[in-house]
Amino acid sequence: MFAAVFYMLLCPGIVLRADETLPLVFDYYGEIGCSHCDLFAEKILPAAEEAAGITAAANYHDILSTEGYARCEEELAMRGYSFKVFPVLVIGNNVYQGNSAIETNLPEELKFFAEHAEYRPRLPDIPETSGSSSFRLALIPVILAGLIDGVNPCAFATMLFFISWIASRGGGRKRMLLTGGAFIAGIFLAYMGIGFGLLGFMRTASGLEVLRRIVRYLFSSLALVFALFSLRDALLARTGKTAKMVLQLPKSIKRRIHSVIRENPAGTSAFPPLLFFSFAFTGIIVALLELACTGQIYFPTIAYMVQSSGELGPQVFWLLLYNLAFVLPLAGVLVLAIAGVEQQRVREWFSRHIAAGKLSMALLFLLLALLIWFSGV
Repeated sequence: MFAAVFYMLLCPGIVLRADETLPLVFDYYGEIGCSHCDLFAEKILPAAEEAAGITAAANYHDILSTEGYARCEEELAMRGYSFKVFPVLVIGNNVYQGNSAIETNLPEELKFFAEHAEYRPRLPDIPETSGSSSFRLALIPVILAGLIDGVNPCAFATMLFFISWIASRGGGRKRMLLTGGAFIAGIFLAYMGIGFGLLGFMRTASGLEVLRRIVRYLFSSLALVFALFSLRDALLARTGKTAKMVLQLPKSIKRRIHSVIRENPAGTSAFPPLLFFSFAFTGIIVALLELACTGQIYFPTIAYMVQSSGELGPQVFWLLLYNLAFVLPLAGVLVLAIAGVEQQRVREWFSRHIAAGKLSMALLFLLLALLIWFSGV
């Protein structure tokens, strides 16, 4: 059997026929322990085998290892392919890259082998549109979550307070742009750091079946609970009872955030580098304090990222997009202030739309609960 498989690898154009000593054999290159790779071995492959009525012999390789990656590149090069994305399925005369392509074509490969006793002929090279389409669709919840998180009362109200305090210190528009930009940059860096830490933890957890299920059940349940609380808060906001909203920062943390902003040691400095780094550090501290509120959206969204893709590249890209979307409304407040728009007008607009914002959060939490649950199936 090994000699036949070796011959197949050396001569990819040859159509191999099945016999009693040569079952269907394929190579799977993935991140050993990731949720999607485990899902393939535990559910996708058995389902395809059952549908085709045959059993396949799978060789699993860790593509993140030096040996596994080199082997994968070698196999693809022999077949005239270049590596684009993992996981990679090498089966007979064909190569499939990415979860979508593998899940779509594996059943067809097994059925063809079962019916014709040979591997499916090599398919013509087709532009990869389905994978990119699903990737683009997966971006939508991430971007929406970041934008909605950026306008929730916790982050938005803090930014308004910061702009008001900066304006009261004087110094003109250039100073406001410098300090406000530094503050937003600090928030962005803090949330990226938090996101990387949580992403790393969830990726590690997803390598173990028990922990992966805990992540799925926990964060889908939390998102559903937050959806209900957000809906309740929306109803309270419509009746003017915003003080009774559940999903908001405690007054003690609000006071602490205001204190951190007021006590910035460079508040009266005219030295630009000192101003920038000082207010960036203030942004980092404020971001950590706000996490008790903004984390309600951030954490389930990261769980969705991990459940939706086992690949690190897309997860990091989604994390970056989320945080850019998160600071975009904050940057909008800064631009309005620099343009001379009165803070009172912005506050009034924000107050009028708290109920709508909370309703948007409720719908987002519900969407995240469904996505986390079903992407882990």
